Amino acid sequence: MTLQRAARLAFVTCLVLSPWAARGAMPAAAQVPIKGWSAAGPYPAAQVNRSAYPGFYGIFGAAWRQVDADAEGAVDLTTRFPGEAPAGRKLAIARRVFSSDRDQTLEFSLGWAGDVDVFINRQPVFSGRESACTTDATALTRPECATRLELPVRRGLNEISVMVGSGAGGWAFRAATAEALPEKLMDHGEVEEAWATPDTFLTPESVLKDPERDVLYVTSFDNQYATRSAPSGYISTLSLDGRVLEHRWLDGLNAPTGMDIRNDTLFVCERIDLLAIEVATRRIVGRWPIPDVVFPIDLVAGDDGSVYISDTRTGNWPASRIYRFLDGAFEVFADEGIDGANGLWIHDAALLVGNSGDGMLKRVNLTTRQVEDVVSLGSGIVDGIRVDEDGNVLVSFWEGQLFRISPTADVLELLDALPARWNTADFEYIPEQRLLVVPTFTENRVRALRLRR
Repeated sequence: MTLQRAARLAFVTCLVLSPWAARGAMPAAAQVPIKGWSAAGPYPAAQVNRSAYPGFYGIFGAAWRQVDADAEGAVDLTTRFPGEAPAGRKLAIARRVFSSDRDQTLEFSLGWAGDVDVFINRQPVFSGRESACTTDATALTRPECATRLELPVRRGLNEISVMVGSGAGGWAFRAATAEALPEKLMDHGEVEEAWATPDTFLTPESVLKDPERDVLYVTSFDNQYATRSAPSGYISTLSLDGRVLEHRWLDGLNAPTGMDIRNDTLFVCERIDLLAIEVATRRIVGRWPIPDVVFPIDLVAGDDGSVYISDTRTGNWPASRIYRFLDGAFEVFADEGIDGANGLWIHDAALLVGNSGDGMLKRVNLTTRQVEDVVSLGSGIVDGIRVDEDGNVLVSFWEGQLFRISPTADVLELLDALPARWNTADFEYIPEQRLLVVPTFTENRVRALRLRR
């Protein structure tokens, strides 16, 4: 999907001018040029919602390329996209991911030619629309085409995003910080592919191991479910070595996503419903409408019989919430600070939550319901969550990244499948084999990745 189409689906976010913004040339305190950007475009500017971060299909579908800045931190987009610009005004987006060892305020200076919008971890912080900046590339040196920002940076991964619109003769930006941006920690040699299925599924979204039967369940969401005349989703079974046992173990489901199993009952998220399946007979023994739900996406079952369900509420992220289902009744378990909730997992008497709205992994105490931040993961859809045998939290971004978060909240990127064009959706982890079993969504496969250590 193109960025412009994704922008029409982008989640509604209000544009906020940073209260710390100040006009003028870059101060001496912010003179370390930012290099190592990735950029995508160009797109017709009129078709992009400039006040919102691009939708996840826009990020996944864009043709990202590495672009570097010159010695002063300038990126000339006119030369980066030669011959590709459509007629009329155009727009490109540049992203830079970096790491921080603490919560802090980052001194950030920006100059631009054209017009510009700046985001930190999906949140808009600045918009520049001065007419004097649209003439030519010399606008980069003009005081009215420069600003100083103090960006709120969180411990973990962070992303600065810059949308640049073309002017009459200028289309560039220049960025610097007071200190060099630390690179994100990566070790892609930590995982190796163990097996992969054929591309036989219909948008596989979630994988779950049955601990009693040593089989894997896979939900096929069917990304085109809204256009079908009848429910088209289904659940498949796989062996632990990747053989498809029953392609349609249970058919006719309404866009199934997350799953968990307790006492031989398989709980599944459908659109607006919680589904219970008796595994031994494959009978649907319960289907409960979730009150006021918009888009239930993941669930996890607790030892007390509770089932926790994330409602990502795609059209209105600030109202996202988590439900608890117990003894036949639903309640809103958490909503304060829960934005774009997706992945869920229970660990150490707390509910781990992938909070995509602000890019945080969060922890909700199961007793007090207090919500705490664990670590920032930047900009992405926090999809799968598991905990390994050493207490590390394994997390996936739907866009194609896998991370390992240590008990001391250090973030290591294990995989980036975005260049290979496959997703890392709601995965399963099998500790006995150190195996991550990943549904690849748009690729229609399931891939198994083994951790080397």
